[in-house]
Amino acid sequence: MLQQFNIKIIDQLIDLLDDIELSVYKDALQPLHYSTVGQHVRHITEFYLCTLNGYKNGVVNYDARERNILIEIDKGFAIQTLENVKCQLKTLNSDRILILKSKFSGNESMDIPSSFFRELTYLIEHTIHHLAIIKIGLNEVYPAIEIPKNFGVAQSTIRYQELEK
Repeated sequence: MLQQFNIKIIDQLIDLLDDIELSVYKDALQPLHYSTVGQHVRHITEFYLCTLNGYKNGVVNYDARERNILIEIDKGFAIQTLENVKCQLKTLNSDRILILKSKFSGNESMDIPSSFFRELTYLIEHTIHHLAIIKIGLNEVYPAIEIPKNFGVAQSTIRYQELEK
């Protein structure tokens, strides 16, 4: 279930990437302090890659991301990488105990008990957060680009809005 929801969110991102030009993908957006859609896509993608690697080796370390510039400048490569992430997610159906490594200050690293399902839950919220940022930037700079209403909106917010109708 968590894998399927992550795949659904990744599909939303891929659909957006299919709809925008490479120049838009690489444009430094002033409302986002001159970050690009590509930089946010790289960030999202690399968090997934860290989690998938953690599933294999038992340790998730988001601080040790690859920071692959190709993901942020080559939209096709980004889509291909996201498709690979989806394929891997489809094969991992069981939870697994993990250690989350984090550095919050200086060089001191903390080992925090976690699990694959917990990290997938985090990735849902993390990805939605970045989709919302992307949506803000594109709406401000490229208002002609149509972005789905619920793109970058948390599932709990969608449910709440439906109850309010």
